[in-house]
Amino acid sequence: MSSVLRIPNEFITELLDRIDIVDVIAPRINLKKAGRDYQALCPFHAENTPSFTVSPHKQFFHCFGCGKHGSAIGFLMEYEGLDFLDAVESLAQMAGVEVPRSGSRTSADKHTNLYAITDKARRLFQNNLQNNVQAREYVRRRGLSEKTIETFQIGSAPDAWDYLLRAFSPAEEPLLMSAGLITRNDSGKVYDKFRHRLIFPIHDRRGRVIAFGGRAIGDEHMPKYLNSPETPLFHKGRELYGLHLARKHGNSRAVLVVEGYMDVVALHQHGLPNAVATLGTATTPEQVALLMRYFDTVVFCFDGDKAGRKAAWKAMESALPQYRDDKSLKFVFLPQGEDPDSYVNTHGAEAFQRLVGEAMSLSDWLLQGLKKGLDLASLDDRARLIERARPYVQQLPKGQFRHILTRHLESLVHIPVDWEATATKSFMPPAQKAAENPAMDDWSPIKKAIALVIQHPSVAAQVNWPSGLEACGYKGGHILQQLLEQVAASPQLNTAALLEQWRSRPEYSHLSRLASRDLGLTPEQVLPEMHDLAAYLQQAINRNKIEGLRRKQAQNGLTVEEQQELLQLLASRVQKAQP
Repeated sequence: MSSVLRIPNEFITELLDRIDIVDVIAPRINLKKAGRDYQALCPFHAENTPSFTVSPHKQFFHCFGCGKHGSAIGFLMEYEGLDFLDAVESLAQMAGVEVPRSGSRTSADKHTNLYAITDKARRLFQNNLQNNVQAREYVRRRGLSEKTIETFQIGSAPDAWDYLLRAFSPAEEPLLMSAGLITRNDSGKVYDKFRHRLIFPIHDRRGRVIAFGGRAIGDEHMPKYLNSPETPLFHKGRELYGLHLARKHGNSRAVLVVEGYMDVVALHQHGLPNAVATLGTATTPEQVALLMRYFDTVVFCFDGDKAGRKAAWKAMESALPQYRDDKSLKFVFLPQGEDPDSYVNTHGAEAFQRLVGEAMSLSDWLLQGLKKGLDLASLDDRARLIERARPYVQQLPKGQFRHILTRHLESLVHIPVDWEATATKSFMPPAQKAAENPAMDDWSPIKKAIALVIQHPSVAAQVNWPSGLEACGYKGGHILQQLLEQVAASPQLNTAALLEQWRSRPEYSHLSRLASRDLGLTPEQVLPEMHDLAAYLQQAINRNKIEGLRRKQAQNGLTVEEQQELLQLLASRVQKAQP
């Protein structure tokens, strides 16, 4: 049984009826009224022309650029990275209601159990720090206050192979393994993954512990830094250390991206809480997109050495496809041999802020790298500049930034530049999608009816639809039949609530797409169109019944009841054919 079925459909319907999707989305992205609906720049892909729409009537969102769509529940799952149950819990808190539970254990329970395991491990590590003399001395040398240690829930792992193994029961060992807290060597021996290390819990956006990072205490333990492996809870390319605190305590719309746990911790302690760190990997596009959901300005802070500049260039490459005209991406480089931790402890927060204030813009950093080693007085090097720039500019979404950057490059090479010859479009513009969207007139009657019922369930409840739609002769009759049964049982359903009843089924994606299609009807035309479709489908059912009875009549003959049914069907067809 899927996790969706653990919450009664009646509760999902009531919850989505209580919550206005606009109230859920508006605090997170900038919505603007556009007729009956709202529009915004899509938070799920980079764009500079709004293609993201929110329909209060349907309680449904849809992006014509990337195709993402759904209810308020679906939005929270995509935007906040929540699973279904967590999204429902979040909306229930907003509505002031309690989520009922039913059904057997599911995959969601396994996640819940893993959260319990990681949280218990966090408490054990924190408790160990209180009694670990070497770890206490280490944090004292690093200048960490008790308040900072508590805020980041920093702990320590003793120099032992089985600290966690002894603290958990044998029955919990599989969960410890799944959470990445223990490991197994080639001979089959199981032991703790983190030993003799300062432990930094890694939290998700909701503040739940999903993984750990460990800094070796002493040079004999290698590697110096060790992270949890990928687990069902932890995907390092999608998470950022300290993001939950940066969102909670940061008092600006800017965020600093640094490379290490101690950098985040030191900046926070010095009054700069809007700092996050990547988790042992180069900055990923997913991390950049995540940051741009929550912050207007993203400042990447790297060491000033060769490795730091290489990392900055990779971060820039990850950022280009995500760039938006309403956002700002910058780069700051620290003096040789410094990192944010050492710099802020030596020079103070004000000096660090001055460095950030002098950060290089993305365009300056890009152009500096592209022009490196070129003599733009040379025709050959001007051509090289354009070819160097082409793959980078092509990754940028169309918009003012791309246009201005192109004009600047043209001024450097003294000729117009056309990127489109080899450009790869990241998404189809809404106008082009609309042009390629087949008209409803080309759809089967069942497809038309399904789309209308999904988009206007309360209207569909007013129509006398035929029964036995599985026998209408068109593909999808059984789906329409089930939709109509759901609407009849709950006439107050809106589009979002109706679709949520299908979330666990393979038809969900197709039905969701139909929910966002423009059917070309005014509100006044919807009910007559449904009446016409209901009548047409009834005729199709009757026609198929007549053909089936006639085949049986020719082969084996009919019973008296079947003969009467055939006569009634034929008489009904004659009556409908008369003017």
